[in-house]
Amino acid sequence: MKKRRLKPFVKVSILGAFLIICLVSITLLTKDNTSTVSKSNNDFTYVNDYIFDSYYPVVKAEEKLIRPYTNENVSIYKNFYDKDASEEEQQNSIIYHEGIYMQNSGISYKADEAFDVVASLSGTVTNITEDSLLGKTVEIRNSNEVITTYQSLGEVLVKKGDTITQGQVIAKSGTCSLNTDITQGLHFEMYKNGSVINPEKYYDKPIKDLVNN
Repeated sequence: MKKRRLKPFVKVSILGAFLIICLVSITLLTKDNTSTVSKSNNDFTYVNDYIFDSYYPVVKAEEKLIRPYTNENVSIYKNFYDKDASEEEQQNSIIYHEGIYMQNSGISYKADEAFDVVASLSGTVTNITEDSLLGKTVEIRNSNEVITTYQSLGEVLVKKGDTITQGQVIAKSGTCSLNTDITQGLHFEMYKNGSVINPEKYYDKPIKDLVNN
Protein backbone atom coordinates (compact mmCIF):
# COMPACT_ATOMS: atom_id res chain seq x y z
CA MET A 1 0.00 0.00 0.00
CA LYS A 2 1.34 3.40 -0.93
CA LYS A 3 1.96 5.69 2.04
CA ARG A 4 0.51 9.19 1.91
CA ARG A 5 2.34 12.12 3.41
CA LEU A 6 0.45 14.87 5.15
CA LYS A 7 0.85 18.23 3.58
CA PRO A 8 2.58 20.90 5.74
CA PHE A 9 -0.53 23.02 6.29
CA VAL A 10 -2.41 19.91 7.53
CA LYS A 11 0.33 19.22 10.11
CA VAL A 12 0.14 22.81 11.30
CA SER A 13 -3.65 22.61 11.66
CA ILE A 14 -3.46 19.40 13.70
CA LEU A 15 -0.75 20.84 15.97
CA GLY A 16 -2.78 24.03 16.49
CA ALA A 17 -5.89 22.06 17.40
CA PHE A 18 -3.90 19.98 19.90
CA LEU A 19 -2.51 23.10 21.59
CA ILE A 20 -5.99 24.64 21.83
CA ILE A 21 -7.35 21.48 23.49
CA CYS A 22 -4.47 21.52 26.01
CA LEU A 23 -5.03 25.17 26.88
CA VAL A 24 -8.78 24.65 27.36
CA SER A 25 -8.17 21.64 29.61
CA ILE A 26 -5.66 23.53 31.77
CA THR A 27 -8.06 26.46 32.11
CA LEU A 28 -10.93 24.21 33.19
CA LEU A 29 -8.76 22.36 35.72
CA THR A 30 -7.46 25.61 37.18
CA LYS A 31 -10.96 27.03 37.48
CA ASP A 32 -12.19 23.88 39.23
CA ASN A 33 -9.32 23.86 41.72
CA THR A 34 -9.70 27.57 42.43
CA SER A 35 -13.39 27.18 43.23
CA THR A 36 -12.60 24.86 46.14
CA VAL A 37 -10.70 27.61 47.97
CA SER A 38 -12.81 30.59 47.00
CA LYS A 39 -14.43 32.63 49.76
CA SER A 40 -17.49 33.19 47.59
CA ASN A 41 -18.12 29.52 46.85
CA ASN A 42 -21.34 28.65 48.69
CA ASP A 43 -20.78 24.90 48.25
CA PHE A 44 -18.06 24.87 50.92
CA THR A 45 -18.20 25.80 54.59
CA TYR A 46 -15.08 26.95 56.39
CA VAL A 47 -14.35 27.27 60.08
CA ASN A 48 -13.76 31.00 59.63
CA ASP A 49 -14.18 33.40 56.72
CA TYR A 50 -10.69 34.71 57.39
CA ILE A 51 -8.89 31.37 57.07
CA PHE A 52 -7.28 32.69 53.89
CA ASP A 53 -5.74 35.75 55.52
CA SER A 54 -3.02 36.36 58.06
CA TYR A 55 -5.85 37.70 60.13
CA TYR A 56 -5.42 37.49 63.87
CA PRO A 57 -3.04 40.04 65.40
CA VAL A 58 -0.64 38.76 68.02
CA VAL A 59 -1.12 40.35 71.42
CA LYS A 60 2.06 41.91 72.75
CA ALA A 61 3.60 39.72 75.44
CA GLU A 62 3.76 42.62 77.88
CA GLU A 63 0.06 43.52 77.48
CA LYS A 64 -1.68 42.84 80.80
CA LEU A 65 -5.21 41.53 81.12
CA ILE A 66 -7.57 44.25 82.33
CA ARG A 67 -11.11 44.03 83.66
CA PRO A 68 -13.83 44.29 81.00
CA TYR A 69 -15.23 47.47 82.56
CA THR A 70 -14.01 50.77 84.00
CA ASN A 71 -16.92 51.73 86.25
CA GLU A 72 -15.87 51.41 89.89
CA ASN A 73 -19.42 50.51 90.93
CA VAL A 74 -19.36 47.21 89.04
CA SER A 75 -19.20 44.14 91.30
CA ILE A 76 -19.24 40.37 90.96
CA TYR A 77 -22.70 38.84 90.80
CA LYS A 78 -21.69 35.21 90.16
CA ASN A 79 -18.21 33.74 90.54
CA PHE A 80 -16.45 31.37 88.17
CA TYR A 81 -17.10 27.79 89.24
CA ASP A 82 -13.86 26.33 90.55
CA LYS A 83 -13.83 22.77 91.88
CA ASP A 84 -11.05 23.75 94.28
CA ALA A 85 -12.85 26.83 95.64
CA SER A 86 -14.47 27.07 99.06
CA GLU A 87 -18.02 25.85 99.55
CA GLU A 88 -19.24 29.43 99.88
CA GLU A 89 -17.58 30.47 96.61
CA GLN A 90 -18.97 27.43 94.84
CA GLN A 91 -22.47 28.25 96.03
CA ASN A 92 -22.11 31.72 94.52
CA SER A 93 -21.03 30.22 91.20
CA ILE A 94 -24.19 28.20 90.59
CA ILE A 95 -26.80 29.56 88.20
CA TYR A 96 -30.41 28.42 88.60
CA HIS A 97 -32.70 28.61 85.59
CA GLU A 98 -36.07 26.92 85.09
CA GLY A 99 -35.37 24.12 87.57
CA ILE A 100 -31.81 23.51 86.38
CA TYR A 101 -28.61 24.24 88.34
CA MET A 102 -25.61 25.15 86.18
CA GLN A 103 -21.96 25.77 87.02
CA ASN A 104 -20.93 29.27 85.97
CA SER A 105 -18.29 29.09 83.22
CA GLY A 106 -17.28 32.74 83.54
CA ILE A 107 -17.69 35.78 85.76
CA SER A 108 -21.03 37.58 85.94
CA TYR A 109 -20.76 41.27 86.82
CA LYS A 110 -23.52 43.71 87.76
CA ALA A 111 -24.12 47.39 88.51
CA ASP A 112 -27.07 49.61 89.39
CA GLU A 113 -26.47 51.76 86.32
CA ALA A 114 -25.45 51.17 82.73
CA PHE A 115 -21.69 50.84 82.20
CA ASP A 116 -19.23 50.55 79.30
CA VAL A 117 -17.89 47.12 78.38
CA VAL A 118 -14.26 47.32 77.26
CA ALA A 119 -11.88 44.86 75.61
CA SER A 120 -9.70 43.11 78.18
CA LEU A 121 -7.08 42.40 75.52
CA SER A 122 -6.36 43.56 71.99
CA GLY A 123 -7.66 41.28 69.26
CA THR A 124 -10.10 40.74 66.42
CA VAL A 125 -13.89 40.39 66.59
CA THR A 126 -14.56 36.90 65.26
CA ASN A 127 -18.27 36.60 66.00
CA ILE A 128 -21.32 38.55 67.17
CA THR A 129 -24.46 36.63 68.12
CA GLU A 130 -27.74 37.04 69.97
CA ASP A 131 -29.18 34.20 71.99
CA SER A 132 -32.50 33.90 73.83
CA LEU A 133 -30.68 32.87 77.04
CA LEU A 134 -27.29 34.60 76.84
CA GLY A 135 -28.41 37.77 75.11
CA LYS A 136 -26.01 39.58 72.80
CA THR A 137 -22.47 38.19 72.66
CA VAL A 138 -19.20 39.53 71.23
CA GLU A 139 -16.35 37.08 70.69
CA ILE A 140 -12.80 38.41 70.35
CA ARG A 141 -9.83 36.33 69.32
CA ASN A 142 -6.83 37.69 71.17
CA SER A 143 -4.19 35.22 69.96
CA ASN A 144 -3.95 31.69 68.64
CA GLU A 145 -4.41 30.46 72.22
CA VAL A 146 -6.78 32.97 73.85
CA ILE A 147 -10.39 33.95 73.13
CA THR A 148 -12.55 36.27 75.25
CA THR A 149 -16.35 36.45 75.08
CA TYR A 150 -18.61 39.22 76.37
CA GLN A 151 -22.22 38.17 76.95
CA SER A 152 -25.50 39.68 78.22
CA LEU A 153 -24.75 42.90 76.36
CA GLY A 154 -26.94 45.86 75.52
CA GLU A 155 -25.87 47.97 72.56
CA VAL A 156 -22.96 46.47 70.60
CA LEU A 157 -20.53 49.04 69.18
CA VAL A 158 -18.30 46.81 67.04
CA LYS A 159 -18.80 44.46 64.11
CA LYS A 160 -17.33 41.18 62.98
CA GLY A 161 -13.85 41.62 61.55
CA ASP A 162 -12.99 44.75 63.54
CA THR A 163 -9.50 45.00 65.02
CA ILE A 164 -9.85 45.94 68.68
CA THR A 165 -7.36 47.64 70.98
CA GLN A 166 -7.21 46.90 74.68
CA GLY A 167 -9.52 49.17 76.68
CA GLN A 168 -11.68 50.05 73.67
CA VAL A 169 -15.40 50.30 74.42
CA ILE A 170 -17.06 47.45 72.54
CA ALA A 171 -20.56 47.47 74.02
CA LYS A 172 -22.88 48.60 76.79
CA SER A 173 -24.01 46.49 79.72
CA GLY A 174 -27.29 44.65 79.37
CA THR A 175 -29.38 41.71 80.53
CA CYS A 176 -30.02 38.09 79.69
CA SER A 177 -32.57 35.42 80.60
CA LEU A 178 -30.15 33.64 82.96
CA ASN A 179 -29.78 36.66 85.26
CA THR A 180 -33.20 38.29 85.24
CA ASP A 181 -32.78 39.78 88.71
CA ILE A 182 -30.14 42.29 87.58
CA THR A 183 -30.83 45.18 85.20
CA GLN A 184 -27.27 46.02 84.12
CA GLY A 185 -24.84 43.17 83.77
CA LEU A 186 -22.02 41.50 81.86
CA HIS A 187 -21.03 37.84 81.65
CA PHE A 188 -17.35 37.51 80.79
CA GLU A 189 -15.60 34.29 79.73
CA MET A 190 -12.02 33.43 78.74
CA TYR A 191 -10.80 30.42 76.80
CA LYS A 192 -7.26 29.12 76.51
CA ASN A 193 -6.76 26.49 73.81
CA GLY A 194 -10.50 25.77 73.92
CA SER A 195 -10.75 25.33 77.70
CA VAL A 196 -12.55 27.85 79.90
CA ILE A 197 -10.43 29.56 82.57
CA ASN A 198 -11.06 31.92 85.48
CA PRO A 199 -10.33 35.54 84.41
CA GLU A 200 -10.04 36.69 88.03
CA LYS A 201 -6.77 34.76 88.32
CA TYR A 202 -5.12 36.68 85.48
CA TYR A 203 -6.16 40.32 85.84
CA ASP A 204 -3.16 42.68 85.81
CA LYS A 205 -0.86 39.87 84.67
CA PRO A 206 1.01 39.87 81.31
CA ILE A 207 -0.56 37.81 78.54
CA LYS A 208 2.66 35.78 78.36
CA ASP A 209 1.89 34.39 81.84
CA LEU A 210 -1.51 33.23 80.62
CA VAL A 211 -0.21 31.70 77.40
CA ASN A 212 2.76 29.97 79.00
CA ASN A 213 0.94 28.77 82.10
